[in-house]
Amino acid sequence: MQERNPSKVMAVINLTPNIRWSARIFLLILMWIGASYSSQSQTPWAAAPALPGTTNLAPNPSSPARFAVPQSIPFSSAPSAAANIPSVPANPKPGIAPSQRVPQAAAVNSQLVSFETIPATASDQLESGELIAVVGSAHILAGDVAVFVEPIIADNRDKISSPEQERQLREDLTRKVLKQYIPLKAMQLEFYRDIVGTAPPKEMQAMKKQVETKVSKAFYEQQLPSLLKRYEAQDIPDLELKLSERSLSLMALKKQFVEQVLSAELENKYVPKEFEVDRDELMKYYKLHQSEWSVPARAKWRQLTIRFDEHSRAEARQLIDTMLQEMVYGGKRFDVIAMQSSEGFTAQQGGIYDWTSRGSLKSKVLDNAIFTYPLRELSPVLEDELGFHIVEVLEREAEHTKDFAFAQAEIRKLLSEEKREEAKEKLRDKVLARTPIWSRWPEDVADIPGVRALADALGPAIR
Repeated sequence: MQERNPSKVMAVINLTPNIRWSARIFLLILMWIGASYSSQSQTPWAAAPALPGTTNLAPNPSSPARFAVPQSIPFSSAPSAAANIPSVPANPKPGIAPSQRVPQAAAVNSQLVSFETIPATASDQLESGELIAVVGSAHILAGDVAVFVEPIIADNRDKISSPEQERQLREDLTRKVLKQYIPLKAMQLEFYRDIVGTAPPKEMQAMKKQVETKVSKAFYEQQLPSLLKRYEAQDIPDLELKLSERSLSLMALKKQFVEQVLSAELENKYVPKEFEVDRDELMKYYKLHQSEWSVPARAKWRQLTIRFDEHSRAEARQLIDTMLQEMVYGGKRFDVIAMQSSEGFTAQQGGIYDWTSRGSLKSKVLDNAIFTYPLRELSPVLEDELGFHIVEVLEREAEHTKDFAFAQAEIRKLLSEEKREEAKEKLRDKVLARTPIWSRWPEDVADIPGVRALADALGPAIR
């Protein structure tokens, strides 16, 4: 892409003040580790949280996920939308291919992996040092994606009936992760090419070392304390030990962090944060999505409760009657009685329940009461399966449709984000079109232009 002076490398990435939001998002990557991937007979492959696309890594919490992987795996996905796409660089290098639509080239739609459907025949065992893809100048080994695959295998060990089934599952997962890892790796390489331009390889290596050192420093400064706390580790060796129990390592997590940060940085450099949306587009969307602007009736109230699982029915009735008398005849405040005597879930907050839509309460008795009784008046004693209650409705809004004047700000933000995702997808398509790619399973990434079989380059040994 655009040639850059290597001396300005560190001006391009100013991580220290702005990496914090990306770091918090990256922590979500680790959320899957304690979850059971095997809690369902079929496991969804859903989009996971994404690092924000940022200029100099400035926060952008509205950025959707970019790289979809198994439920437990940290990459994200990208929806697509309409036009107004800027050219990729101002002065692209000769030979860059025109943008070609690659539907969800960097994303994977939700899929299911069923243990019952895994073929009985096993594939060859994938060794961690085995080459499975080449993206530009980068070699991708089976071990590079094993950090995502092996924890899933470990969590499902009791559901895997044979070594053949385990090997097949390992290959299936490896292929799905690789399909999404290839675009990420291409974007990372383009980031370096974009900064260095036509500089000699020596300068390229020096620049890469500077950049990765800076991002790695941010990872250790801002991720390490959270990781130590999460795993209740005393120090780095203890943390490494606990990560290894999940087939993870600190180095692998740092590597993925660096790759996603640099990919997001390239995207944000060439894709504006906001896109113009004219009034006709806003009105068209508003008319086509009328149901989205229907606002159900909602209410805010406070409640006193005496539970049947804490008292006999007669005792519960006596207690709730006493509370009602204290307010009506004794002048005692509702919130004071709630904190002192109520057994409701919000008793310590004065019995107050925040805005709740009609029909969303489990108790039909309470749902009907808060949408029918007059405002600011005590209800009679109500009874449901939980116990006895007294409610006072504080505020209530009737069901209505949000006017265009109030909805247009929300629509503008939505359409702008869709346009931005479309622009990011087109940028990725251009990067993939100009990046030489070889894969052990080229059929998995056939939508990427020019992908070749790794076997064609290295011979039958890798088949």
